[in-house]
Amino acid sequence: MRNKPQFGIVHLLTVASILISLSLLSASANAQEAAEEAAYITQANLHCEELDVSVETYCKPDERLDAACFLQKVRLRLTSTGKFTEKLYLYEDYLKDRSLITQLACVKGKSKNKVVLSSTNLGNCKVCEWADYFSETGVFLGSDREKFGATNFKPRALPGNFYQKYGFVLDDNGRFTEIEKVSVKRTQREGK
Repeated sequence: MRNKPQFGIVHLLTVASILISLSLLSASANAQEAAEEAAYITQANLHCEELDVSVETYCKPDERLDAACFLQKVRLRLTSTGKFTEKLYLYEDYLKDRSLITQLACVKGKSKNKVVLSSTNLGNCKVCEWADYFSETGVFLGSDREKFGATNFKPRALPGNFYQKYGFVLDDNGRFTEIEKVSVKRTQREGK
């Protein structure tokens, strides 16, 4: 008679513990790799009369750049009613397209102050620098961008009389009177 191989409970437990250990090692290595590539969020906030504005910038670390940012979420909340809107700015080619929102500003209006979200890389070109304009209640008024990325709202070009039509107050040099200005940071920590 031939002996049938016998696997006892000890053998099964040993095989199972080896498989579990290998799985945990693999999962641990994957988690560490994911943590190194993990996205992080920075936030900038501005209060402009009755409007609270926040910009969340979603980035991931990148050795070649300060940060590789791929999404910005703008939240405009009217403090008197609590009503809010969210605008999304998706940067599909974020390693090349560096036209992120870099500044929030509360600017003087004839009756109520307005909000301007702008992007500048100090390149002095129409495609590199742009601004999106919002009313005192958070309504999107228009943009001077020539190139539009993916957004969850329809871009609207500025009419020739835009500043007068919407009551923006400009100085003698054609510049806004800024009430408050906040920079949008992209880096995960100070000093970078």
